[in-house]
Amino acid sequence: MAIATFSFFSKSLGKTTDFKIYLPANRIKNQPVLFLLHGLGDNQNSWLYNSSLVRYASQYPFVIVMPDVGKSYYTNTAYGEHYWDYLTKDFPEYLTTWLNLSLTKQNTFVAGLSMGGYGAFKWALNYPDRIGAAASLSGRLDISSTWNDRTAEFEQVFGDRESFTKSHNNLLNLVADRRVTQLPLFQLIGTDDKLLESNRTFHTFARQYLDKLDYREQTGQHDWNFWDTYLPVCLQWLDEQFHLINH
Repeated sequence: MAIATFSFFSKSLGKTTDFKIYLPANRIKNQPVLFLLHGLGDNQNSWLYNSSLVRYASQYPFVIVMPDVGKSYYTNTAYGEHYWDYLTKDFPEYLTTWLNLSLTKQNTFVAGLSMGGYGAFKWALNYPDRIGAAASLSGRLDISSTWNDRTAEFEQVFGDRESFTKSHNNLLNLVADRRVTQLPLFQLIGTDDKLLESNRTFHTFARQYLDKLDYREQTGQHDWNFWDTYLPVCLQWLDEQFHLINH
């Protein structure tokens, strides 16, 4: 097992950015890669510093990569930083070119917490031909329903509300795409989480279209205690999807 920090210049961002990578002890054919996304106010170090990720991950074959996207919501922001292009273009290209990772649909997965849960579902729903499965822990999935709570922040990232509602940044616009009907998605939310109702709203809407949306509620709040407790559940589910896809 090894953990490393890499820095590289992103053309989309116009600057150098860092990411963390966890490498498992054993190399296998078609090694699965998990993009693990951070929440608002966190960075590429947060999963390593605030959870027992390394101990949990030792049971699985995933290479785990953790990028830093600031407070961008994994979006080409209205204020001009192209983090969506970085995440979906520059970053994968670097991983395949310089680290020789294979990023086919069969071995590429994405998960995240809070803002990162939104980013994980957004990536998978926009690119179901590239992502094998995605997981959201306490994700801010229905941004429209929580817009009034963070109007200034959302306008800075997404622009005005009307523009957001019609865009590919709105997950509710993506679930009706026939390409995602069979996309495996895992949605976990705490029963004392401030985002519980918006998660229920997203689930109620999305289940009309998605055949493989695994929705679960567990006791807990919007905090690292909850995410650390259920990270093993998330990793086990992702490992199951990896084996199902490659059966």
